[in-house]
Amino acid sequence: MAVPPPSPGSTTLSLRLTRPEPSVAELEERLLGVLTIMGLDIEPDHATAWAQEAHAIDDPDMASITEPLPGVVVTYDPWLDDLLVFHRALFEGDKGQQTDEIPWSMASDVLDDLVAHGLVDPSIAIDEAEVSFVRSGVGGPDGSHEQWVEEIRFDLNAKVGGIRVLDAGVRIGITPAHHISSIRLTDVDVEQLGPTFIEASEASLRESFAAHVAGSTSATIDSVIVTERRPVYGLSPSVGSTIALPLYLVQYSIVTADEDSLSSSRATMVFLSLTHPSPLVELALP
Repeated sequence: MAVPPPSPGSTTLSLRLTRPEPSVAELEERLLGVLTIMGLDIEPDHATAWAQEAHAIDDPDMASITEPLPGVVVTYDPWLDDLLVFHRALFEGDKGQQTDEIPWSMASDVLDDLVAHGLVDPSIAIDEAEVSFVRSGVGGPDGSHEQWVEEIRFDLNAKVGGIRVLDAGVRIGITPAHHISSIRLTDVDVEQLGPTFIEASEASLRESFAAHVAGSTSATIDSVIVTERRPVYGLSPSVGSTIALPLYLVQYSIVTADEDSLSSSRATMVFLSLTHPSPLVELALP
């Protein structure tokens, strides 16, 4: 996905992003709401016990993981306010299908249900989803390879002034057989502070990115593969609250040459300042 940066001189907003601290009751309501939308059901006292346990975690490096129903896994990271419900049983036994169908209508219905339950920002629109296919495969002894789709994922984020807030969003997973296989919710409190001006140009962003890549490895660079670039707001994983200015996200991998072979690095994300004429690298994440 390639989204160009705002034009120099244009105005955007500065934000205060703060990690929320949901109560036990809010966590319980969130879990029960997601399970209901997925067609699953647990006793309310089991949801209460889970919420109390998840709420009690005070180590930012720890998360809760439980299986409230056979084949259903629930994980929650309290530091990131990241809840994932994964219906693992749907992937056991029968394989998925070879398909390129995107179940837009079903994903839209799921999003509407999430909004109706108060679990997702109503400004999030399904037509802005980024769609990906989760595939599995197996190789045969004769060198053949069979591949199938297990899940179609719809990733969406809240936006402020048309710019994505990375820490607030939803991911909906649907199987080729049209079952809801996973729902993931993340959240962050957003306060709009006031206007800020874009000073970086697209050319200066390219120059800063190229300099960062060149300084990140001593190997011979054959090429750089950019898989995503867009303006975003984000909260560093290490902080609980910050004043956030718009940044330019670039996700990429480096292809390096070693004698007669090429190798590719794992995907990396770098965030460049949009409010400085010579964009600085504000954050780099593996």
